[in-house]
Amino acid sequence: MSRVGWKSHAAYMLFLCIALAMTVLCACDDSTSANGSTTSSPNSASKNAYPESFKPNDKEYPYANIPRIVIYTENKQKIKDRETEIPAKLQIWGKKEAESEILDLTIRGRGNLSWGTPNKSYKIKFAKKQSILGMPKDKDWALITNYVDKSLMRNYIAYNLSAVLDAYYTPKCKFAELYLNGDYLGLYLLTETIEIGKNRLNIPKNDSSYIVEVDVKYRDDEQVVFSDVLMNEGNKKPFRIHDPKNATEAILDTIQTQIQNFEKYLKTINSQKDNKVEEWIDVEESIKHYWVQEFTKNPDAVFNTSVYFSWVKGERINMGPVWDFDLAFGNHKHDYVNETDNWYMRKYWYNYLFKDRQYKNKSNEYWKLNRDKFTGVLDSVETCKKLIKKAAQNNFKRWKNLEKEGEWLKPYGSYDEAVDYLKNWIKQRIQWIDDQE
Repeated sequence: MSRVGWKSHAAYMLFLCIALAMTVLCACDDSTSANGSTTSSPNSASKNAYPESFKPNDKEYPYANIPRIVIYTENKQKIKDRETEIPAKLQIWGKKEAESEILDLTIRGRGNLSWGTPNKSYKIKFAKKQSILGMPKDKDWALITNYVDKSLMRNYIAYNLSAVLDAYYTPKCKFAELYLNGDYLGLYLLTETIEIGKNRLNIPKNDSSYIVEVDVKYRDDEQVVFSDVLMNEGNKKPFRIHDPKNATEAILDTIQTQIQNFEKYLKTINSQKDNKVEEWIDVEESIKHYWVQEFTKNPDAVFNTSVYFSWVKGERINMGPVWDFDLAFGNHKHDYVNETDNWYMRKYWYNYLFKDRQYKNKSNEYWKLNRDKFTGVLDSVETCKKLIKKAAQNNFKRWKNLEKEGEWLKPYGSYDEAVDYLKNWIKQRIQWIDDQE
């Protein structure tokens, strides 16, 4: 073979090798790696990344007359933390038929106490704004578990009370049973997340509008400012900034200055003078916020976590929305919190606000004028029980925690017993508040 012929043959063989390598690489691009994670981009996911049908298998957990949310993550990836957003798809199912298209979204873990339970809460974000279960369109939603609340309804009835009191904004929510990667996970509350938006907290979305949460459980990667004005020496109260995202140092300084100035003002309140509280805070909204938290004795709301307020630069502070009631209504691990007597929320900011005579009088009058709305919570409990009783059977069959006792778990012999405890607690709480007049 001449050298010319050998070079041509070698070039031909090299071409074949390159072609073979490219074929192997393309095949690998559409498969999953050994650890189960996909190596393709979200837009080029292989057809077998998701099942052909999202229909839930309800042989063990029968249809309970409420919607079923079915979610599959790409290649059934596990949701391991509260930071990593996993590509996924979702479909709503009724008894026999799908009630929505298959929708694109991401999912990650969420919550503090709930993330540490066997039945976890999740944050979902749709690719496009979606109306879901009849609630207004948005991208962001929370799927909240009720693992430590064996009535399965404390969040629901508290949000309903806030809405009945006509609070400026209350997160809308609907019950649904959740299936994740084919596994039935029980009864959840699909809830609007707290954010600025036309259908959410309706304030301007710009660098002069803020959503803030008192949050001692903040993480190091979150936006937080501090105030020591009302704290003992050496301590600081953390305020987590939810909106705007990625705030500049100048914005954080503006928020911190406003909080510190407000707290300095609170220290000047004197019961013997007109303190002009309404110049600093929306009095009506703060009283609504106070009474929802006080009535329920919500341990998450004593200015440690889950206390939200909004502030638009140049305007007054607006308390709310209310959030997180799974440990309220006598469901805490400490008996003194579960007792139906005593004022519970008159701490931190409210400790000073109630020193203002006019504020205290308005608060007392508010209870008298709206007492029927608080007693109406008992009707909400009954309505809710009828709505979710079949789903509750499925839920406790799945998790077997109804009779279980633990640090955050009260044992009950039946679901009816768990609901009766809640109703009796509410009745006694109403009676104690009435007796304070």
